Amino acid sequence: MPLEAATLLKGLKKIDYKILRSIEIGMRYGEYVPIESIISYTKLSQERTEFLLDRLHKKGLIRRWIGHFTGYELTVMGYDALALDRLYESKLIVALGEEIGVGKESQVFFAQRPDETTCIIKIHRVGYTSFQQTRKKRRYTSDKRHLSALYASRLSAEEEFKWLQLAHEYGLPTPTPYGINRHIIVMEYFDGLILNDIKKLNDADLFLEDVIHFIKDAWCKAGFVHGDLSQYNIIITSEGELKVIDLPQAIERDAPNARELLERDVHNIVTFFERKCQISPNEQDLLSYILSCED
Repeated sequence: MPLEAATLLKGLKKIDYKILRSIEIGMRYGEYVPIESIISYTKLSQERTEFLLDRLHKKGLIRRWIGHFTGYELTVMGYDALALDRLYESKLIVALGEEIGVGKESQVFFAQRPDETTCIIKIHRVGYTSFQQTRKKRRYTSDKRHLSALYASRLSAEEEFKWLQLAHEYGLPTPTPYGINRHIIVMEYFDGLILNDIKKLNDADLFLEDVIHFIKDAWCKAGFVHGDLSQYNIIITSEGELKVIDLPQAIERDAPNARELLERDVHNIVTFFERKCQISPNEQDLLSYILSCED
């Protein structure tokens, strides 16, 4: 199904985006933004502002709250609209296609670049159900006093984009990142299957070797650990190449818990290949190989 916010973009005007932007800025300081703050930012009359707010509320792009004052917040769809508008304006994408998949904290859609090649957009969705837990566990949210789920999604996207750029710089087998706006990353598309979904993996020992090489190169050359590596975020392309996705939880090699996450990544991979492919590599030997660059 198409992304709902994308269907509304053509009906929005510059002043609508200015209203949405004013609410986005105001949400840095509180959950709901008073109409007075919106008027101060847009320089519109109260009557005009109220009319535009009412229209955006009816479209589902903002949510109205009435208590001891009347305030507004962006909805997920409103935040999507802001990000998509900028991606179109900056020519990072020119068209948006169908949804490819949805995960715990993301949605992925086909898109088209100006040169007519296919790419994907990954929309980070740090959902309200997992929001508090995410805030506690991830360093990029732990030091923010006021943090909406929308802003947490943006920070998650920025974190993943940073690691994708670094991985690309060192030639690691990850998607090429093309650009980012707010909580949406534009990146390379490649046809393939998730490792877990492949019924019979030919040359399994070679693919295991490729995965271990990725972990080692990330650790020794690029200086990070994936942190959430498993059979669910490894893809085997139609050309038989390995690609690793989903990097928002990656951390620096010298972070306090990096070694623990490295060991967990290796354990996840070894466990999968033992169960699925009847390969039984020695976990400690693999760790020693990966860590050999520190000797």
